[in-house]
Amino acid sequence: MNTPADLSEALAIEGFSVAYRSGAELVPAVREVSFSLRRSERLAIVGESGSGKTTLAMAIAGLLPHDSARIEYSAARIAGRDVDMSATRSIVPVRHEGISMIFQDAMTSLDPVASIAHQFRTVLARTAGMGRRRIRQESSEWLERVGINQPERVLGLHPYELSGGMRQRVMIALALCSSPAVLIADEPTSALDVIVSQRIMNLILSLTAELGTAVVAITHDIELAAKYMDRALVLYAGRVQDICPTDELGSASRSDYTRALMECVPRLEDYDRDYLPTLVPTRRSDLAS
Repeated sequence: MNTPADLSEALAIEGFSVAYRSGAELVPAVREVSFSLRRSERLAIVGESGSGKTTLAMAIAGLLPHDSARIEYSAARIAGRDVDMSATRSIVPVRHEGISMIFQDAMTSLDPVASIAHQFRTVLARTAGMGRRRIRQESSEWLERVGINQPERVLGLHPYELSGGMRQRVMIALALCSSPAVLIADEPTSALDVIVSQRIMNLILSLTAELGTAVVAITHDIELAAKYMDRALVLYAGRVQDICPTDELGSASRSDYTRALMECVPRLEDYDRDYLPTLVPTRRSDLAS
């Protein structure tokens, strides 16, 4: 019997694992990850390159095809309802309903040969009862909401005709115009300077707060996670090392790895040090225990 959906729950996964196919072998990338998010909650997923952050995000979003990855889990829910995340439905990946994603590189993630208006139509046409005129109006309104001037002119342009900051704002609008339960942002500020990064993060968080959308931010920037996110999930070698409020990162973390990761964050008081701390390689057998 189906249980009623918990409308306050945005996302929940239990025992979530991903392995990539390499010939006849399966190479584990994410192992037994479990967490849940409420509406409007913000979670940062942090860790070194290769720790499994983006693989986890792509799998949750439904963007890993079954011929390259195998996904296993005990439970998976979006907006309180059970979903199939097994990646076995088709060779072409299909985004899970209720989840949107801001990709790391706005230039390569937007369709280079389609106008901005066409890319909005692709997203908004799925909304029942929305005709072309209403889609155009909605698209223009979303461009205004993300701070783009002359939205009607921009709708007629292609991505290569926009600056990096404008492309990033267009991607934010495309991700949020369908009012998703969960927004996954993969390194949303990686190619931006400090000032623009702060503006983009403030924009994302203000819009998602209006919509009641939960945010999952994939980032190397621990200071960004501490400033903007409610909780942090720390990954190493595909395993969860910590999940805690961001203001407790390092100080109250239960993991030696998390504390070592925090010590590697550059600080102003380190200006006269002869060397900066680095992570000592950790044996994966230690993490598996």
